[in-house]
Amino acid sequence: MMIKSCGRTGPGGPRNLSQLARATPFLRLLSFPACICVWAVLAAIAPWLGAAQSETFAESAPEPVTIYRDYFGVPHIHADTAEGAVFGVGYAQAEDRLEELLLNYMKAAGRMAEVFGPDWYTHDVRQRMWRHEAKSRELYPDKSEKIRGITEAYQAGIKLYMKRHPQEVPDWAPEIEPWQVSALGRYIIWGWPEMGEAAGDLRRGGVQYDLAQFEYRGSNQWTIAPERTADGAALACIDPHLSWYGHFRFYEARVYGGELAYSGMGIVGLPLATLGHSEFCSTAMTTGGPDTADVYKDFIDPSDPLRYRYEDEWRSMEIIRERIAVLDGGNIVLKDVEFQYTHRGPVVARRGDMAYSMAIPYFDQVYQIDQVYKMNTARNLEEMKQAIGMRQYMSQNIMVATVDGDIYYVRNGRVPIRPPGWDFSRPVPGYTAETEWLGLHLLEDLVQITNPPQGYMQNCNVSPSVMMQDSPLLAEDYPGYIYKAEAPVPHQRAAMTLEHLQVNDRVTIGQALEIAMSTQVYGHEAWIARMNEAWRSQDVDINADVDATFVRALINDWDGHSRGDSISATAYLFWKHELPEAARKNDRYGGPPDESLTDADVIEALRRAAARLQEQFGRLEVAYGDIYRVGRDGADPDTGTYPVGGGKPEDGMATPRNIGFKPLDETRFVGVSGQTSTQIVQMTRPPKSWTYVPLGQSDAADSAHFDDQAEHLFGPRRMKPTYFMDKDELLKNVRSQVELSFIR
Repeated sequence: MMIKSCGRTGPGGPRNLSQLARATPFLRLLSFPACICVWAVLAAIAPWLGAAQSETFAESAPEPVTIYRDYFGVPHIHADTAEGAVFGVGYAQAEDRLEELLLNYMKAAGRMAEVFGPDWYTHDVRQRMWRHEAKSRELYPDKSEKIRGITEAYQAGIKLYMKRHPQEVPDWAPEIEPWQVSALGRYIIWGWPEMGEAAGDLRRGGVQYDLAQFEYRGSNQWTIAPERTADGAALACIDPHLSWYGHFRFYEARVYGGELAYSGMGIVGLPLATLGHSEFCSTAMTTGGPDTADVYKDFIDPSDPLRYRYEDEWRSMEIIRERIAVLDGGNIVLKDVEFQYTHRGPVVARRGDMAYSMAIPYFDQVYQIDQVYKMNTARNLEEMKQAIGMRQYMSQNIMVATVDGDIYYVRNGRVPIRPPGWDFSRPVPGYTAETEWLGLHLLEDLVQITNPPQGYMQNCNVSPSVMMQDSPLLAEDYPGYIYKAEAPVPHQRAAMTLEHLQVNDRVTIGQALEIAMSTQVYGHEAWIARMNEAWRSQDVDINADVDATFVRALINDWDGHSRGDSISATAYLFWKHELPEAARKNDRYGGPPDESLTDADVIEALRRAAARLQEQFGRLEVAYGDIYRVGRDGADPDTGTYPVGGGKPEDGMATPRNIGFKPLDETRFVGVSGQTSTQIVQMTRPPKSWTYVPLGQSDAADSAHFDDQAEHLFGPRRMKPTYFMDKDELLKNVRSQVELSFIR
């Protein structure tokens, strides 16, 4: 922190006697000779005194923090220190999404049912069982002074906003406490090892996990090496596909202070962004990775259901009791819950004389934000690898690009070393020490590659074997639980992205933006060819089948993109809807029509598609964006939603621009998931970047930034510049600013 005080220079000593006198009032009471004597003594100790004063002032002097908001309300936070910067992040998040922030803390603590009723009871049971709050409270003091400072400064910003705007604080708001940051970090990552891995092991063992609650997860990411870009700088795409509502909805900010200079997206309730870029490195993640969790089946003592067999003894389970408050019918009902733990983890199911426990290597970990800090401040690939090596993230595909020109991929996770000879894809015997984990794999054991010769990589939730043409990352080179491949054939979204990257060896910024927002449907050509083949074979009477003829003409006029203004995309979609389901069994992978599809099926589907268009819209020419919309859930369909293109994975219409929809009314759909915080980064010095989110920065319905990005960016497929480390350009686009003072 830069400290301003009267007359100090260099190590903190005064420039002259008059300045010292002003800084030391009692000198003014002395005679001039006496003053000279005192001055001589003080001058001798001035360097030490100045240093002591500087340290004292640094603990209490206010640090200026400025929050600039650009045309779309995105905060650009400038401070002298990292602590001051995250103080501004806390204030900005609270201003934009206070209720969501508080809900995230309530969710992580397992305290939702006491406010929102019985529907949240199972959710709360899960969080209490995994002890997010208890572990985070217990281990918070073990964190470094730096991370505690970051955490507490961030929450001081939240508290300041709440103090200034008490009318915005809901009655149910929890107290803001530092452990909540660690608990929320655990909560965010937990679905992958618990639901994506351990619950699958249970299911394969014929046991249902009664607490199962699944959420959609999918994403795109790619990097391009400097030799394949037009400007000679690496390019990165960061493109998570998650829900647009709730805890996975990312928050956008630019943060500058001390060692922090970062542009990116993070979870509301956490001080640091997890996806984005610093002055030196970019970070992207997609779902997919090694197996990090297991299930053990234990024999239960017939005379005592709270004891389990281990080797030649009966062990007692650890019992932890919780009381969960549930709001029911206007009254609070207290429900007592007992959790049972073996030495490996919580018992999640019982069947006969067997108890099933989940073992997750993140159970005693609370250091996710510590890793994020190291990743945000890494200055090169080696430092980034050291940060990732903390292994606090769930199993994910992580891609990094650097200003040095490196591109890097690792199939990351906190992976147990399993003993050979056991099938850990289903519950394994817990009665023997032979199934115990042998430690954790180091980062260097995991699937990874630096600077592949192809000059590009993509992982849109696919196997490492299809990340690039002729990928060298093959399953036979790794243990199965480390590689854990998805299907060896890329699905439509990944296949289309792979084709874009493979055919272009001089990618411009404009082309990179287009690839990220691509609405091109992979594999549509084979279907159109099959349609025309059937049409010729059936010798259709165009005078009798006027509407079917017109629909076919629209489809033949299609360029393969499901843009919002495309009429042909709608005709193709409606035709595909009417084809027999069996003929579309390879749609997910952009495969051609199945051989079971007959010419008569094709022509009849054209007739039915025309009839449906006439029935629903009264016309055959309907723009794709008249059906598929973007805007806030619950908004007026006509005035609060806007045309959008892309998405629609059903019927072989998946595009790199992924969007999931829900019905809006009888004929229209509105986006609710998919691209949630897309970023394109050019790794120049300093990096340049472009972003959009699907809705808006603020959750205040009366804010100009409630859904402005839906209308002006996401709908028409435009990204905005971030002005990263370009304050002059930022100031030309500032629409408001707030001045704060941070005091340590």
